[in-house]
Amino acid sequence: MKVNKEYLKVFIPLVIIEFSIFLTGFWMLGDYEIKRFNVWPISEWLINYQAGFVRRGLFGEILHRLHLLNGVIPLLNKLVLGFFYAYITIFTYVYLRSRVKSTAVFVIALLMPGGIFHMAIGAIFFTRKEILFLIHFGILCVFYLNLADKNLLSKWIFGLHAIIGGTFLTLIHEPYMFMAFPITILLMAIAVIENKNSILLKWLIGIYALLIPFVFIICSVHHGDPKIAQTIWDSYALADRLTLAPYAPYTSSFATGGLGWTLMQHLSTIYGVFISGTWVYWIFFILMNGWLLGWIVFQIQNKFEQEKSNENKKQNINSSYFIVVMFSYVISLSMLLIASDYGRWIACASNLSLLFAFAIKDSLIFKNRTTFFQRLILILVESKLKINKTSYTFLILLAYVLIFQMPECCIQTPDIFIRYDKFINLFL
Repeated sequence: MKVNKEYLKVFIPLVIIEFSIFLTGFWMLGDYEIKRFNVWPISEWLINYQAGFVRRGLFGEILHRLHLLNGVIPLLNKLVLGFFYAYITIFTYVYLRSRVKSTAVFVIALLMPGGIFHMAIGAIFFTRKEILFLIHFGILCVFYLNLADKNLLSKWIFGLHAIIGGTFLTLIHEPYMFMAFPITILLMAIAVIENKNSILLKWLIGIYALLIPFVFIICSVHHGDPKIAQTIWDSYALADRLTLAPYAPYTSSFATGGLGWTLMQHLSTIYGVFISGTWVYWIFFILMNGWLLGWIVFQIQNKFEQEKSNENKKQNINSSYFIVVMFSYVISLSMLLIASDYGRWIACASNLSLLFAFAIKDSLIFKNRTTFFQRLILILVESKLKINKTSYTFLILLAYVLIFQMPECCIQTPDIFIRYDKFINLFL
């Protein structure tokens, strides 16, 4: 029986990961039409500098300079799939490297709405530029886990990866400033606290904290207008424009056309969410993903305390760990105040916070340090939600991740449920 349990601990997460890999590969590489995902994210990837410097244009400029006669969308399909596979690899490595050793935690993390499993079954989220944020931050977590007190090279790699990668990502997609920049600052601050004598890390975090907002301001100044949007659209290969807009290939459309939007047009999309009443669904997903993240944090904490208890050690992770991880989730949601693609923002914040929770699990700043206020928060949350006292919570969360599907943006009631019937029909 013991062997069977150990087998299941490996088998269940492996099945989820393999299903996600094969399903996305089947769709993105299969013999279908060229347009494998939504035209809005496709056109966003293609934005370039052919009308001069403009926000979000770096990645598209690289694609444009390849001068592919048949268009770049077929290549983009493969690149996006590669990004997704890279993220799966990094996410799994960060979990294993953190030594959490909890199958329940890993399974729930994989199944979280907006996470790896849901990316695969909906062919969503990983097709957006935010997948690059997750890859970059995941690699930063790997470098953080390998920081050594007396190893200057590890500190250089950690800091330069944040600075260089963050700069390029802001040029690729300026919402990096609101989505991944805050949690990256938080992780770098923890690294500085753990390495108090490292002047190098302090300089690196200072450079990062100043440079990214500066690049963001430059991108904001070069916001774009309808004329720029049309010039950029005209620079796309005709094959790409016919794929995106077969009935109007000569008129800028979708995210490319969105470069010409004014601030009021962006804000009107948020107004649409509230006037339509769909804000209720987004509140539901924000709270449920937050609850799920809180449950994971408590499971990690309990696992750590049990291990130390078995080793006759008194060292515990205190409530600061819970507070910091949940704070990372909140600050990663700041895009909610700016644009209405709420599913994208929640998904990105959830994945970033999971990586963050795994990476800082053994951080020295959370051990043997507590305050009355922090302990009070821990007691209140624990007593109200019973996060770490009953298996009922796990069953509720399992039902949540297996029933509900979080859309990227526009939402209707049927959209919030996983369409298992689509997969059943494949075998009928």
